[in-house]
Amino acid sequence: MTTAVFFDLDLTLLQYTADFETIFERALPNAPDGAYERYVEGLLDAFDHLSTTPYHAGFEAVVDEFDVDADPDTLVSNYHDAELAATTVPAATHEAVTRVATERPTGILTNGTLEMQRAKLEQHGLDDIVDAVVVSNDPVVAARKPNTAIFTTAEDALPADDYVYVGDSYEEDIVGARNAGWEALHVGSDGPEDAPERVESVEEATRRILD
Repeated sequence: MTTAVFFDLDLTLLQYTADFETIFERALPNAPDGAYERYVEGLLDAFDHLSTTPYHAGFEAVVDEFDVDADPDTLVSNYHDAELAATTVPAATHEAVTRVATERPTGILTNGTLEMQRAKLEQHGLDDIVDAVVVSNDPVVAARKPNTAIFTTAEDALPADDYVYVGDSYEEDIVGARNAGWEALHVGSDGPEDAPERVESVEEATRRILD
């Protein structure tokens, strides 16, 4: 019996040294009042519609509404650079993923854009460790957690008898994985505090999976 292990990326393996509003302000210094909120509205709407360019949609909304003298493409590039610079993967987490990948088929299953999520994986040396990468807004996938379709795509990408998912969001990751028939381990702080799938860290999750 083969068990494949998939990890969420943002806020599970990858942590941030700055919040998203700060990252936005680094991409667009001296932004008008309300610009960040308008950016998020445009971004999330595009994400929900599985756009491949949601960041552009967010910045385009800001430029149009606030008459900002900037090119949306330049702002997107600035934001990508700022977000990547604000990411980190703890050494213990990297080691845990490496350990799992030596013993189990291992993949990344994440909401986001293919370009941005792959850039994060490459920056932190995770791309060469895992066997498969499944990203929601990749046109080949076109489904976002907790939709079970994204988990089905992951099964097609990495065939196995059973699946385990490790994620930080109770509704998107844990409920989504369970609805797809997967086991799930929750490293986040939301959801039921006494749930049996609750673990303190990715490292604890990997010990439970392998030991």
